[in-house]
Amino acid sequence: MSADSSTKPPRILSRRTETLFFVIYCLCFTVASALHVLDVVTNGLTLNTTGPAPGASMPLVWSALSKAFTVLNPLTLVLLLVRRQAGIALMVGITTTTLVMHISLMVQWWLQAQFFYFQWLPLNATFGAFQLVTAPMMWRAAAARSAPAASPSLAQ
Repeated sequence: MSADSSTKPPRILSRRTETLFFVIYCLCFTVASALHVLDVVTNGLTLNTTGPAPGASMPLVWSALSKAFTVLNPLTLVLLLVRRQAGIALMVGITTTTLVMHISLMVQWWLQAQFFYFQWLPLNATFGAFQLVTAPMMWRAAAARSAPAASPSLAQ
């Protein structure tokens, strides 16, 4: 064991890897934004509580949250561009909430109407797993890149 107490800076992502992850994040949230805007244009802001099968209902809170994603997804894109760490935090929060919503609807609709709902679960679960692995690295990279360089006058 070394007696060296110097701390090595945490390894950050290469610029190429960081850009690749960033492009994937932005692509996913661009598609999600477009789908939610299309839903509002097609169906309006009406909060629908009718489920996809006879006898199945959708909780009002999930319907309202689904409409809120029309604003939250583009906001995530803007924050990823302007305030990377805030965008990453919102991105993880949205994806986690979406996974919880879809899993709860899957269980609810099966119990209500024996309707097996899995339409968006594989896509959201894949993106969620990708975020689970990459978001902490992107967070550290964003923190390292936004940290001000030490001033030479303060180092003396």
